[in-house]
Amino acid sequence: MKDTALYEQLLGLKSPWSVKKVDLSLADQCVVVEVVLKKGQVWADPTDATKRAHFNGWSERQWRHLDTCQFETLIKARVPQLKYSDGTVEELTVPWAERYSRVTTMMAGFVIKLLQACPTTQAVCTFTGLSWSTVNAIMVSAVERGMLRRTEEAISHLGIDEKSSERGHTYASILTDIDRSRVLDLVPERKLEAAVGLLETLTPVQRASVKAVAMDMWPAYMSAARLCMPQADIVHDKFHVSKYLVVARGAQNVDGGIDRCRAYPF
Repeated sequence: MKDTALYEQLLGLKSPWSVKKVDLSLADQCVVVEVVLKKGQVWADPTDATKRAHFNGWSERQWRHLDTCQFETLIKARVPQLKYSDGTVEELTVPWAERYSRVTTMMAGFVIKLLQACPTTQAVCTFTGLSWSTVNAIMVSAVERGMLRRTEEAISHLGIDEKSSERGHTYASILTDIDRSRVLDLVPERKLEAAVGLLETLTPVQRASVKAVAMDMWPAYMSAARLCMPQADIVHDKFHVSKYLVVARGAQNVDGGIDRCRAYPF
């Protein structure tokens, strides 16, 4: 099988797209796959079924693909810009990548798997050689697609918690579906208004289906839960219960100065 035919199959290309040539650089450890469009190709006008789109120019584009063995693989192509009868101009969507993406769909899928396995975004950047902005864009796009697929299913057990950054000066509140182990949404701040807004991202039917909300003892979270879903139990985790039950008390033993902790007998 020729290398051009191999990459056509790997990329899933069909007419009017085809692989023109494949260049291998041992010095750069890079494979460049040049994809071309069939000459004379015409496109329908999505704004008017009786007309066809007009050619408005070319964009020179490049996408990072999955590595070929140990070699970085790039897809290059000239992508037409189309003008429709209503005056709209847009770049043609290619079959191997999302519009305006810098990576192929296959590479994006691989990056998403790495994001699930790696502790930080920077670790994925180091492993793949992609920039932080590119990896973050892949993650944001994946989250948007997931949100569009989300249905109005019942949620029995919620979790609401805070996360801090910048040495604890910036907070975000996070809402989770405990039974399905997934993050539902997050908002800046941990005030009452933020917590209420977070819970109101759920539909009224979903809020009515909640049986219990797990949280720490932050008053804003407790008040928000009582306001938005009064039927739900408020559950505090063991760590924070222990924190309030076990109170450090300084006491000296007869040998001179050993601090001890004991639980108050509530």
